[in-house]
Amino acid sequence: MRILFALLLLFPFFLQAQEVPLDVPGPEGEEEVEMISVQPGEFVYNPEGRRDPFWNLLQGKSVKENREAIEGIAGLMIDELELEGIVFAAGEFKALLKGPDTRPYVVGIGDKVYDGEVVAMDKNSVSFRKSLTVALAGQKDRVIIKTLNPEEEEELHEQSDN
Repeated sequence: MRILFALLLLFPFFLQAQEVPLDVPGPEGEEEVEMISVQPGEFVYNPEGRRDPFWNLLQGKSVKENREAIEGIAGLMIDELELEGIVFAAGEFKALLKGPDTRPYVVGIGDKVYDGEVVAMDKNSVSFRKSLTVALAGQKDRVIIKTLNPEEEEELHEQSDN
């Protein structure tokens, strides 16, 4: 019982700042040991040759580099497109989309983009069916709607909720 009581009294002294060595490669492949002070509640990660689990694996990579180069609207992803306007001519809607290259693209229902196609359109919005390939689950489809004035749409939804 006395030993347990003594350990409980000494425990806070063990939690004080400790020196933790970090392996830092020195000149010509020599390893130097650097001592740093670590306070309670702090964390130091020493990879020791392993990759950092918190490092972004896509850092410095562009999705555009990894996909095949297709000219025009068919080479652009839905997330890269901005809806600029919608016109009604010859009995059908056409949407004016702006790509990341700031070029305008005119699309109608059934037109394909890199990761989906235009499935519906009205005077205020364009609906895309985005095709996703999910490991183990196969092909999944999701509908993405782009509106002309997303800020006004948000305000209308907030007013209708109140």
